[in-house]
Amino acid sequence: MENLFDGIEVFFKAIKEKCSNDEEYAAEILKARGFLLEDTGLVLSDNSDRDDASYLNKLLTSDNLGKVEGDKIFINPSANVEKIFYSKLIGGCESCPPIGRTWKRFLHESFDPKVPVFLLEPFVARYVKAISACGVETYGSCDGNHHTERQSERYISRILVEIAGEPNSIWHEIFYKRLLVKRFKLRWIFGRDSLKITFDKKNKWRKYLEFNRAGEFFYNNRIKIRQIRRAASDGITVSMARHLSSEELAKIFSERANKLFDDFVL
Repeated sequence: MENLFDGIEVFFKAIKEKCSNDEEYAAEILKARGFLLEDTGLVLSDNSDRDDASYLNKLLTSDNLGKVEGDKIFINPSANVEKIFYSKLIGGCESCPPIGRTWKRFLHESFDPKVPVFLLEPFVARYVKAISACGVETYGSCDGNHHTERQSERYISRILVEIAGEPNSIWHEIFYKRLLVKRFKLRWIFGRDSLKITFDKKNKWRKYLEFNRAGEFFYNNRIKIRQIRRAASDGITVSMARHLSSEELAKIFSERANKLFDDFVL
């Protein structure tokens, strides 16, 4: 059976090329693995899930790469931090049934989903964490980097992100199409509650790199994106959410959100 990590050097090389020193590279590898860091360097962001620090500490100490104390990350000299992508402690797949994800909740409840990194497969983690920070709730994800019983001789797999209900999937599709289509070479197959990107051996690492860059872009712009979600929700009253159909609410929200994105400036 083929080694699924064949060619991963392309992934690491592309990340390393934009770094000026080892500490910066370590930070970028941690981010690519889904850990949210402050701009100041090797410090976990307060946007992180409460279990992320302990999980990262296990990843680092198990391979003698470093440690985490509080929110500060310490990497040992000459440590190969890339090993966190190969660790036996890698979890996944995220799983939490989407119960009660209604328009009423989406529009009028303050909900900041934080997904623990240990529930996410390595190459999907950054994107899922980023869209969660933009106000999208997910319940399942898979980076497709594994063998399956149905896999033929020609390696074909898929990145899969499952979205918790129509309001979340509509919101993600809006800001994806308004912000990413012209910037990145990613083409989602949109379903009602799921998103898919297919890949094969030839374009696998290229897809993962683009996916990683898209996650970085969304996370860096999360504040503006969430502001648009809140502004698009304003004026849609609890009574409207109760009496209008899902289709009517989706139309009102989508029209407002798209109009707000017309003035989106980076």
